[in-house]
Amino acid sequence: MKHQFIPIISLLIAGCAISLAQVRPVNASTPPINATTAVNATIVNPSAIDSTKGASSKTDTVAIDTLLAIADSSRQPLSSSSLDSVSNVNTADSMIPEQASTTAKTPSKPRYSTILSTPVVRTAPFTLSGHITDAETGESAPFATVRVEKLGLGTVTNADGDWTLRLPVSAAREPVSFKYVGYITQTYNISKLPDHSIIRLRQSNFELSQVVVTPDKKFEILRAAWKAIPQNYPVKPTLTKGFYRETERVNDTLFLYFNEAILNVYKNTYRNDQNFGQIEVEKSRKNVFPGIDSINDVRFYGGPHFPNDLDIVFSRWDFMKPSDFKNWYYDLEGMYKDSLSEVYTISFRHKVNPNTNFQGRMFIDANSYAYIGFELKRMGIDYLDPEDISTSVNYISGTTTIKIGYTEKDGRQFLNHINYKTSGYNTASKKRIFKDIEYITTNIQTDSVRSIPFDRQFDYTDILSIKADNYDQTYWKDYNILQESKVMNAQTNLLYNQEKAVEQLTKVYNTQLTEQEKILLFLKRFTFEGGFTYHPVRYVGGSHLIGYGTDPLQTSQTGKNVTSNYFAISTLDGVRFELTKKWSVFGTISTALYGMDQIQSDLGLNYRMCIFPSGRWIFLDLGLGASLATTKMPLCDIDNTAGLSIDGKKLNSNTLAVNAGNFAFGPKGVVGLSVRMGKKYELFGEGNYLLPILNHDYVQFKETKGFFLSRKSAKVDWDDPNLYFWIKEKNSENFQRMTSPHFEIEPYYFRIGIRSGF
Repeated sequence: MKHQFIPIISLLIAGCAISLAQVRPVNASTPPINATTAVNATIVNPSAIDSTKGASSKTDTVAIDTLLAIADSSRQPLSSSSLDSVSNVNTADSMIPEQASTTAKTPSKPRYSTILSTPVVRTAPFTLSGHITDAETGESAPFATVRVEKLGLGTVTNADGDWTLRLPVSAAREPVSFKYVGYITQTYNISKLPDHSIIRLRQSNFELSQVVVTPDKKFEILRAAWKAIPQNYPVKPTLTKGFYRETERVNDTLFLYFNEAILNVYKNTYRNDQNFGQIEVEKSRKNVFPGIDSINDVRFYGGPHFPNDLDIVFSRWDFMKPSDFKNWYYDLEGMYKDSLSEVYTISFRHKVNPNTNFQGRMFIDANSYAYIGFELKRMGIDYLDPEDISTSVNYISGTTTIKIGYTEKDGRQFLNHINYKTSGYNTASKKRIFKDIEYITTNIQTDSVRSIPFDRQFDYTDILSIKADNYDQTYWKDYNILQESKVMNAQTNLLYNQEKAVEQLTKVYNTQLTEQEKILLFLKRFTFEGGFTYHPVRYVGGSHLIGYGTDPLQTSQTGKNVTSNYFAISTLDGVRFELTKKWSVFGTISTALYGMDQIQSDLGLNYRMCIFPSGRWIFLDLGLGASLATTKMPLCDIDNTAGLSIDGKKLNSNTLAVNAGNFAFGPKGVVGLSVRMGKKYELFGEGNYLLPILNHDYVQFKETKGFFLSRKSAKVDWDDPNLYFWIKEKNSENFQRMTSPHFEIEPYYFRIGIRSGF
């Protein structure tokens, strides 16, 4: 996941700079974009690490500091029998928690879960909560899965092992499972659980897998997993509901803010190599603490798209693809087995840039070859003496770690949870800022799935912290969420139980946007476009004799040869200002590139609708505006030694350029198609039709010498009796005098180009 700090310079307000941080997933093999900041500032890029540390050799180890990594004491070495003798097992939902220490501990007396002897009868919607721990040590189990499989409802424990699950009355007698890879799954009937339960999971007995390791075995597993994606993941559209939280903190007890949201996550299919997802923020809230801007004024965007972008199987990251195996080192570290499954552990790292690309482990079920989890890490600069920091550096990126887990429903794998952690050093405040993002899937829908309407979709450049509602203690009473950690909850209660603190926060932080945020929201409404316009025109050439006042045909002058022309090309530059998701104001200007001289300007209103809502965004654009066009076609030069005078205007140049011209003004209709190709740009093609209300055809005489701004010109109508415009067309023996417009411009024209925004 790359953090990019982008200076946004207002095109309308000179000298106003905004720093914006982007949290967005990138393909694991894509080199990081060089981060920049405001004027006279730089950022230390993680790519520098590869140049200082050097590329890792094949014998390098992958160091992943993670709560979800498989413990070294639990991972089993490969030995000497066949890998193909793996027994049939089900897929697990999350990765094994790493032991806090490798030092041997004396086992404590086993503890047991709190299960009722007499079933509870529940006749209304209800809420269950609890705490999941290790039955031997009593240690909490973070990111364990709690799921009611039949209803597709579930949640994940927080960092403290706590969970809450709101259920309908239909779940009162359904089984609920508690899963944590490396531990024996426990399943209970909900009627046997109290409202708050303690679930104590016992570690499974790991068995030594008897395997034969060949040099190609890891690639056999990787290719089998890639090939099995259509069998292991949904091939039809799915709609899941999940809980999203992003936090920014200075340490474990001081939070700067947190944003929370209920997300609807649409995915069209896992079948294709390139898939398309959509995000809707159903509800969101923010909690900003005093003094945040004095420590860090960065605003993050893109995070709510993590359920699609960080779904590595859905997004097809490069290290998975057989075509990219040549760029990566892979190590088959071993296989672990518990009561549910046997899972291969394969580590990976990039051959050339192991530190600037993500490295880590992937977990593949040995029976189905389904990817059931990933651990990722990208190196950053975590330890730096403030005295060594240059004054020109204002932000230093730290290490990023990501943990992703999947869950099974009806034989298919679905994204279950994401845990994303990164940090950076703000040199202005001299504080290290920690950024955490958590996401859990709470509901899975596979039947009668419809895509999210375009006007409700959360765009990649939208900023959740600006859009979110104010803090409210009862905000999530109707939703399944990831519980706040104890330290976050303690700080929230400390501040918001004080009336003055609530008043100050609401007044300063929640309801009023900063000037930077106001400018940012304003700039985000602009989209800029550039392209080309094709104009059908018609001018039949031939030998020309042109004069004014004196008939050149009578003076035996030699005709000037003019070629025929049937089309012209012009450049296109434009800007759009978004009023709503569907309505925008547009303005364009075109200037000639080939075949004619033209300046055309348009101003109008555009309506947009999404015509393929389930895949790549394809829009139908309908526009109506006003258009003003001045068009001239160069014909030839004529002699002006006598000094031509037209309507009292004396043209002094020895030669005059003659142009056939047209002036038109009227309403313009536009019909176009646009295809979103990336997070910030799209390709478009459109047809335009101009209905002239004012239309004037003329012949122009213009001086060819002198400063170009001071050159004089004169226009005359085609039927002016003093205009002698003779043409002898090809295959014609005689000159014919033109008294009506000979230069025709079609009212329709076509444009293609690219649009891009902030």
